[in-house]
Amino acid sequence: MLSPRTLVLGCILCVLAFCYGSPTKTLAQTSKPADSTQNTDKTLQQLLLEVRELRITIQKATISHTRFQMLIERVRVQQGNVDSVGRQLENLRSQLADLRASKPRFEQQIKDGEQLLDRTTDPNGRLVIESGIKRMKAEFARFGPEEERLRNREALLETELQTSQARLNELNSQLDALLDEMKTP
Repeated sequence: MLSPRTLVLGCILCVLAFCYGSPTKTLAQTSKPADSTQNTDKTLQQLLLEVRELRITIQKATISHTRFQMLIERVRVQQGNVDSVGRQLENLRSQLADLRASKPRFEQQIKDGEQLLDRTTDPNGRLVIESGIKRMKAEFARFGPEEERLRNREALLETELQTSQARLNELNSQLDALLDEMKTP
């Protein structure tokens, strides 16, 4: 894509080439020197107006291009944010599923330990089993608060994901509007 300066310089060179390179009658060849001067002045005024219009068009295109680049960068950053929050949410849901899946297994281990305790008559063996059951119960007691913490974090991440996705959608709408604006002459 040509830079705006190159485009303006090219337009000016074309205008100058048109003005000085085109065949025109000299004042000595014409019977009406005033008409020739007026025509030349009129042509130069039209060319000058055209150059000004080209400059304004190039400035608008430059501004649109800058806005377009900024929006693309913002969309890229926001998409990264949405992806990151989405991954965090997936990992958290995986942890929550693992926690929920291990709950019944832990309950069964405690139950099995209590049944083993009922069958054991050796006092030293009973102490070891009781100690193991206490540890498992203490660890099982942490499941409730941990599950609650994970659920609260999940709710926060879901809200953050929705907010980030809404912002991304807004940026995409702005980008679409800018593209439509650039398409119209």
